[in-house]
Amino acid sequence: MKENKDRKYQVLLSPSDDHKLKNIIINYSSVKGQLMTASAYIREMINTHIREYEGEQNSFVNERVKEIIQKTKQNSKNEN
Repeated sequence: MKENKDRKYQVLLSPSDDHKLKNIIINYSSVKGQLMTASAYIREMINTHIREYEGEQNSFVNERVKEIIQKTKQNSKNEN
């Protein structure tokens, strides 16, 4: 199933960075065993970053909830 991609982001790179990115994509493509376009590589990189960030956010929220539950339990024990 092909996703609808309706947002484009423009990225400006120096010629040196553009050359480095092309080399990275060529190496990445050879490891994956298939040619990858720059836009596909960057899209994958952004999606990976989004998933990692969402995981970090969920982890932070979960840790904060655990702290609150622990404090609530401690306060309940202290009141008894």
